[in-house]
Amino acid sequence: MTTTTRRNHGVRFAGGRFVLVGLLAGLMSGCAQLSAVDARLQEMTGQLTSSGKTARADDASGEASSRSLDAILADLQRGQYRQGRRDLDRYLARHPDDAVARAIMQQLEADPERVLGEESHRYVVRSGDSYSALAERHLGDAGLFLLLARYNESTDPSDLRVGEVIRLPGPPSGGAVATPPVGEAGRPARRSLAPAPRPSRETVAALALPDAPLAAQRSRDADDGSDAAAMQRRGLALLEQGDREAALAQLEAALEQDPSLEPAASRVPELRQALVADYHQRAILRYRNQKLGDAIALWDRVLAIDPTFEPARSYRARARELQRRLEDL
Repeated sequence: MTTTTRRNHGVRFAGGRFVLVGLLAGLMSGCAQLSAVDARLQEMTGQLTSSGKTARADDASGEASSRSLDAILADLQRGQYRQGRRDLDRYLARHPDDAVARAIMQQLEADPERVLGEESHRYVVRSGDSYSALAERHLGDAGLFLLLARYNESTDPSDLRVGEVIRLPGPPSGGAVATPPVGEAGRPARRSLAPAPRPSRETVAALALPDAPLAAQRSRDADDGSDAAAMQRRGLALLEQGDREAALAQLEAALEQDPSLEPAASRVPELRQALVADYHQRAILRYRNQKLGDAIALWDRVLAIDPTFEPARSYRARARELQRRLEDL
């Protein structure tokens, strides 16, 4: 969903004013909930047109780089390395002091062997695994999922399959390499991915040190029962701290291994519903303020949590169409 910048002269934009107003009215007609949106967008269109070339030039220079860091991370998690890296370059040009963004870029540029070490052991992917979950368990930080994916030469961190054999840094745990249940091999390890996590403060600080390898903090494979219980404990702790999104990821991962685990089984539906409602309302607000890229990114997160949430799918499609039409003016 890379936003393409264009150099539109003020005269050309002014000439397309009535086309734009008509477009906005046509896209939003028949939807009572969006009447206020239509008025707001037309008002902003008039402001942009009256400001002429300067406003349009400012918009063109910042349009692509205004994407949120979470939206860029979402692209990287889906394997869109080239696009994500280009947008991350633009983001850093506007936010050069953002240490988290620099740490993400280092995961794309650093030699994974140097950072994680050459010693590794084989691991057979199980149901419920993801690169972020494995990075959390074996590196101590889910935000290192990009580095771990590149360590395994993965071109798409979201595509991890049950039975796939990958490398984890550090010495082997001494246990036998597990085999997946009959019929499970080849299936996606996760039904849906949690939003891509940012690296922790500790990781950001470690990656900021030149030539300092980031040693794996955990190199053992926990058994299913203790692993599920540990993830539940982390999820409940995160929930107490107010980090609902990270809590959901931990509790869902625990339920992947033990569907009857309590209280995770009772808390997850309620938590998922609350996050969906929160992100959807925030997306609508950004849509009304003509921040289409941010709105689309939030609806992406809604659909990652609940792919069946139809309002997000409908609004997102409308925002994408409006974004394309505006770019063509």
